[in-house]
Amino acid sequence: MSWNILLPNSQDNWWCHKQYSSNVAMDKRQWEHRQSLIKEKLLHSAADIVCIQEADGDTFDADFAFMQDNGYDHVLHKKFRFRCATFFLKDKFMLDREAHKDRTLVTSLKSTATDRVLHIVNCHLSGGAAPERRLRQVHDGLQQIQKYINALELDLTKQIKFKRPSPKLIAKAEKALDEYKSAGIVVAGDFNSDGNTAVRKLLVEGGVEPEWREPQYPKLVLTSKERTHSFGSFVDAAELAYGGNVCDGDYSEAIPLVDGTRPATYVVPNLASLLFLPVAEQGPPRTQFGTQIARGMAETLNLNDWCAQELDRAFDLVDLDGNGSIDDEEILSLLEDVYVSTFGGQIEQERNNFFKGFGKGSSDGLTKDQFVVRLQALQQDVEGERKAFGLARGLGLQKLNTTEMEGIFERIDLDGNGLLDEDEFQQLLETAYVAIYGGDIEKKRVEFFKAFKKDDEHDMRELTKEQFTERLLALHQELHGGRKGSELAEVRTEADVRKMIERFTPLLRHSLDEVFSQFSANDETLTEAEVNSFLIKTNGELGRGGTFRHVAAILEKKNELQDAPAELTREDWYGIFARELSEGKWWQVVFDLEVCGSSVRASHTSSSGDQFYQGWLDYIYFAKMSCVGVQDALTDLERSKVYSDGDALPNEWHPSDHLPVSAIFSWE
Repeated sequence: MSWNILLPNSQDNWWCHKQYSSNVAMDKRQWEHRQSLIKEKLLHSAADIVCIQEADGDTFDADFAFMQDNGYDHVLHKKFRFRCATFFLKDKFMLDREAHKDRTLVTSLKSTATDRVLHIVNCHLSGGAAPERRLRQVHDGLQQIQKYINALELDLTKQIKFKRPSPKLIAKAEKALDEYKSAGIVVAGDFNSDGNTAVRKLLVEGGVEPEWREPQYPKLVLTSKERTHSFGSFVDAAELAYGGNVCDGDYSEAIPLVDGTRPATYVVPNLASLLFLPVAEQGPPRTQFGTQIARGMAETLNLNDWCAQELDRAFDLVDLDGNGSIDDEEILSLLEDVYVSTFGGQIEQERNNFFKGFGKGSSDGLTKDQFVVRLQALQQDVEGERKAFGLARGLGLQKLNTTEMEGIFERIDLDGNGLLDEDEFQQLLETAYVAIYGGDIEKKRVEFFKAFKKDDEHDMRELTKEQFTERLLALHQELHGGRKGSELAEVRTEADVRKMIERFTPLLRHSLDEVFSQFSANDETLTEAEVNSFLIKTNGELGRGGTFRHVAAILEKKNELQDAPAELTREDWYGIFARELSEGKWWQVVFDLEVCGSSVRASHTSSSGDQFYQGWLDYIYFAKMSCVGVQDALTDLERSKVYSDGDALPNEWHPSDHLPVSAIFSWE
């Protein structure tokens, strides 16, 4: 069995009650009741192995003492707040190895009856718009098993190569290696994704190529190199049992569950339609400079916080003639500085290499003869051909022959002392690198103006201060901006926040305005005391939750910029909830608004086709074993309560927003 139990709220997880529908009594949301339901479900399953996600490390022993009392041993992940735990019956398995990876717990169990080995990769993969992380996490878990096998192969080789090899030790090493190579493998847990994902492709097809993309994130590079494993094709147990998978287009929140349909494992109120307008195709504005040049531009303009003061200072820095606009020559000058800054390390290395090898006399500079020798050596170097070309262009020369080399020495020797010193050559190299990347720089200049060019304009030559600022914010988006999914989006920049706010439904805006006005004395801003009243009303006390952190961050930033006490505007207020929604906390936003008196769900009819959001997030994949059966997560009565009565998860009789997935296996 594998089950995301929803983090226990015995001591922490104070916010757990917010995930329940308003009709569920508060005592049914508390840990004492939830624990009894979890205990009943786990022990009734009589599973030999149980994979739990979202265990709490601080309270684990007390939370799951009943498992030890009923014959289970366990391994608990050593890291993270939301931890994986793998339980196994002590009379059937013993622990052989364990590894605590990034959001996966790898355990190798040995059967007490047959010595057969079973590898378990218990997963609670990263949520949100992070498919590349999920791919890496599962791949790392499988690679850990491969490392075990590689170590056993190495041990066998060492035993064989000893000067006096022991047949007994060799046989033991051979047995251990065979047990691990022939072992069954189960990858189970909360994958936080469904559909045609990279994780599924890795498991089922054995690898993911760098050019492959997930349909939900068509522009996102998932891996820079091919990720593969050597364990053959894994099978999705539920796909095998129900004859359908979740990437064939047949599953969505609008399709009702019927007999024979693969059951969803995550069934919660569909709040997205209440809170979000459909996803727009166009995301926040971005430049297309590439990370290296974008970072170089940020460093050149000293942009760290990307606040208004920094953006104003950047404009003044680039506006060389002080006329209040940025022309193409000023952008060209900026880009040349950026390229010199970006490749500064290479320029420094080239300068050192150029002077290296001429002995003590070169400490003051190079003579004309030494300079010519160095240029000739540069020409012979394969990589140097490009640099020599850059030097020639920078000096306005057609070719680098000996006569020209001797003739240009005087031009470079700026102080006329007959020696070329490091500062003089530094200037030459900077000129050369600008020449080498001249084509790129021109493309970047055009890119900088392109967004503001009208259809009937051949080229654009000036930007206002507002346009220049927008370009810098687009640059920020390229460096730090989040990615969007069908509903979730990462919010890292103010552009991300604004884009999320643009997607607010009129209903959500009305509810946010309603609650804002309730706590604001002037109906225009919220003082710190007023917003604290809201936080206490929703969270019980100050210092808790994402809303408190977002409020504190905004107030702190405002207090740094002004002497008067900071206050929140309506736009700030919207931004707080945009950040919460970007993390998938729809239920928390709805709870917070409703507990303050706003009727967010009043228009949510229970008979609508999109009553629930259904997700196929929990899986059991297996290899080198046979699947005998898959257990339904819901009884007929429970299924009727959910899909006929509208009893979404979690509820009075089910303690989590996830359903458990269970399968029975036999050794091959």
